Amino acid sequence: MNHTEKKLSHHLKNDADISYPDFNAMWDQIAQDQERCPELHSSAGSGKVPRRLKWKKTVLIGTAAVILMATPVYAAVHYNWLDLLDHRSGIQTAIQNGLGQKLNQSVSIKGVTLTLDTAFSDDNRTVILYTLNPGKYKGDTLRFPSIGLRDETGKLIEGRYYHDFNRTDGEYKGYFETEWTPSGNEANVDFTVSGIQVLAPEEQEIDLDISQRHSQMFDIHKDGLGKLAVSVFNEKDDQVMLSTSLTFDQSEVRDYAFPYLKIYDQKGQTIEWIAPSISGKPGVNGEYLSEQFYNLDTLKQQASSYVLAYHKEEGTMDQSLDISIRLDKTEMLSGTSKRVLNLPLEKQSDGVLVKEAIITPTQIRVTLAQDKAILQLPYLKYDLDVNGTQLEGAVWPSEDSKQMELRFEVDPGLKINPDTPMTLYAHHKVDYVEGDFEPVTLSGISEKPQVVDTNLGGFIIHWTYYLKDGDLYVERYSDDPHFGGMNQTFMLLKGERSYGMPVKTQFAGDGDNQGIDRYEKYTSDTAVVYPWMYSTEEPEGKTVVPIVEEKRD
Repeated sequence: MNHTEKKLSHHLKNDADISYPDFNAMWDQIAQDQERCPELHSSAGSGKVPRRLKWKKTVLIGTAAVILMATPVYAAVHYNWLDLLDHRSGIQTAIQNGLGQKLNQSVSIKGVTLTLDTAFSDDNRTVILYTLNPGKYKGDTLRFPSIGLRDETGKLIEGRYYHDFNRTDGEYKGYFETEWTPSGNEANVDFTVSGIQVLAPEEQEIDLDISQRHSQMFDIHKDGLGKLAVSVFNEKDDQVMLSTSLTFDQSEVRDYAFPYLKIYDQKGQTIEWIAPSISGKPGVNGEYLSEQFYNLDTLKQQASSYVLAYHKEEGTMDQSLDISIRLDKTEMLSGTSKRVLNLPLEKQSDGVLVKEAIITPTQIRVTLAQDKAILQLPYLKYDLDVNGTQLEGAVWPSEDSKQMELRFEVDPGLKINPDTPMTLYAHHKVDYVEGDFEPVTLSGISEKPQVVDTNLGGFIIHWTYYLKDGDLYVERYSDDPHFGGMNQTFMLLKGERSYGMPVKTQFAGDGDNQGIDRYEKYTSDTAVVYPWMYSTEEPEGKTVVPIVEEKRD
């Protein structure tokens, strides 16, 4: 898939009044960047990692070619930023239009030089382009333990960063992005990087038997890694899920190891996943959990060796790289406007409102709001038609739990003024159904998988249950594609709900409605489980909202 192919991202769900771990908080640790730009690193400590989810990339080759042919000076100055910003077309637009605050400030420590090139600060975000010459600190991957802006009070403003190595000049080209923006037109801040860390790929072969139903344990105890547990789950359509749990002998290694299973065939080629895979889901006791999906026949016929692939530390420079800058967003404000909307997302609903739109030269941000916390939005996909140009939206959380944000990168060449027609399109309707559902009785529980079918909301649900390693596993799915999935099950123990621990991460809209829960140390041969909540999907469902300011008396 191009330069972003080998980078990683993740998601999950949560409910506040249950006793198992807070999954929203867990995922905040993993993927602060929840838009579909998964190659970004968060300033909290993510690094450059193998990519699992094959999201769509915006193709900019044609646009770049036109720009380069038309403006050779532009090409000479800005060529190195084009591919780097392939998921930030709004910043490309600003560069194309000659916007951006030139900084050209550098700092050098121990032969490492950090240079700030250009800043883009408007009412939606701040983006800073940088170059890093690593000096003697060379390796496969270079990461920043932390990066951010420090304001005049000393508060660290966190964000995300991404950089690529330019082999021609031996430097890293990158950008830092944060939702923070100066409250006024200008602000004094320090751009700070807390040193650098050089990582190298490493592999540890494991003797994995995919025909084994019980969990298989492997003592790694190398480079700060601890014990690895691998569990094999056979799914429908000849698909297999390899679920892994890894502990760490050194807790700090979790921040940069990015471990995952890698499978080689007889020719030494990597066997690819057949579905998006998940890495880095935190376990209850701090384990690093992953889920990888393969074709079972392919593994049986072609798999030659299994390895745990990860990154190890090869070198560090602990000194901080700090540059004082004065951000000025005056130039960007000339193309900035705001539309107060307060329009219902759905005409027959008093739920989510399209509250407002903030339009800057690089990005259009639409805020959705309701009078209670937004746990899920009623649609999965959002597009914005801007005078005939379609922009694809990304859903972002807001600091206000009663709001969510839709962010749209402005395409190069797109001209927007305060009166430009805009229409929001929401696609793929999802409804979440809660209630007191009929329980399901699971009898004759043993290590042999048992099957039972039930009816839930008009959908036939196929249940499979069995014991593995002394734990009860409860699987369920429906053949009906309009059944979105059952997020979780629970039992009643002395009148209190005891929730099963989700083993498989579920995504709305991915066509896979199977879920798996685990109940630890289960000794009875009978269980009564209750569905907690399920979803229904209408891929063809949509709603249309003109982005027109509300009328004021």
